[in-house]
Amino acid sequence: MLKNLFVLFFLSVCGSIAAQQTECKVKLPAISGSYTGECKKGLAHGHGIAQGTDRYEGDFFKGLPEGKGVYTWANGTYYDGQWKSGKREGIGKMVSGDSVVTGFWKADNYQGTKQGPAYMLRIVRNVARYTVTKSVEAGNGIKIRLLMGGSDNTQVEDFSIAYSSGTEYRSSPVYGIQNTSLPLDVTIRYRTWNQLHTVQYDVIFEITIEDPGTWMVSLTNM
Repeated sequence: MLKNLFVLFFLSVCGSIAAQQTECKVKLPAISGSYTGECKKGLAHGHGIAQGTDRYEGDFFKGLPEGKGVYTWANGTYYDGQWKSGKREGIGKMVSGDSVVTGFWKADNYQGTKQGPAYMLRIVRNVARYTVTKSVEAGNGIKIRLLMGGSDNTQVEDFSIAYSSGTEYRSSPVYGIQNTSLPLDVTIRYRTWNQLHTVQYDVIFEITIEDPGTWMVSLTNM
């Protein structure tokens, strides 16, 4: 009898520990009642649905809404748009009854129908000339082309791109990132020879894009 009770107690404790290990936490108290979705290291991470006094369905990052999602308050008001660190950040739409407000948010505050600068350059090093333009293509992303003397630069070594969101792809001679959210931070690094192949330069180009759309960046080395 005692042996059976010990086994039941052991199984109960193990089950409790397993439940704690698989629990997925949401850091915003108003939506932390229950969670269904992707999880990483005990935190909501990826796509999911969180329900408390309010409800959120969309992307999470380390337990907080980040990316694209819909947040619905208890009174029925909802925001459908972009998030960062649990706050409205980027383009979105707020609907409350018959009132609809569309535009840009920053740190949970409405900024209006237009943002500030469409993009901001943080570092430009060893680039002779550059252009940053928005194309007519649909979707959010960035395309990068490296040039030398009016042609594609074939002297590039150790090329890398670091970016805050999206998916990287290559369609020669273009490097690209698609399906991004705003703001988009991009750091481009590579080493290139000059045209005479006598000197090498380490290039760094850092840009933050605030405006939705597909952006074209051309970097020219001499």
